[in-house]
Amino acid sequence: MRILILFFIVCVGACSGNSEVSGKLSGSDSLIINFYVPGSEMVAETMTTTEEAAIRRLTEFISAKETEIYKCGYDGNLFFFEKGKPVSDVSFKFSDESCRHFVMDIKGQLVATKMSNQAADFLADLKTR
Repeated sequence: MRILILFFIVCVGACSGNSEVSGKLSGSDSLIINFYVPGSEMVAETMTTTEEAAIRRLTEFISAKETEIYKCGYDGNLFFFEKGKPVSDVSFKFSDESCRHFVMDIKGQLVATKMSNQAADFLADLKTR
C-alpha cells in the first residue's frame, strides 16, 4: 500500500510540469504575442488577446519541464499582463525542431522549458493567421 501511495505522489509531481512558471503566469488576463522577422529581433507581427482559453493553453505549454537554455535565437516573445500590469516576458523558439523552448525570468534566474510539438504547432498556426 505504501508503495502505491509513493508511486502516486511521484506521478503527480512528474506530471504537474513547472509549478513556479505556472504560478507566475496563473493570474494573467491579457497577452501580447510578437513574432520576429526571421534571423532578427525586429517585430514582424503582433497579436493581442484577452481570451482566457488561449492564455491558459499557452501557460500550460510554457509550464513544461525545464530544459537547457539553447543559444539558437528566438522567433518571438509573449508578454503576459494581469490587470494592465506586466507579469512576465517569455521568449520562444519554435521554428527549429532541435531547439524548441521557452525562456523566462523566475526570481532573477533564466529558466527554459521544453516546447512540445503541440505548442510549436499552436504558435505556428497563430503566426499564419
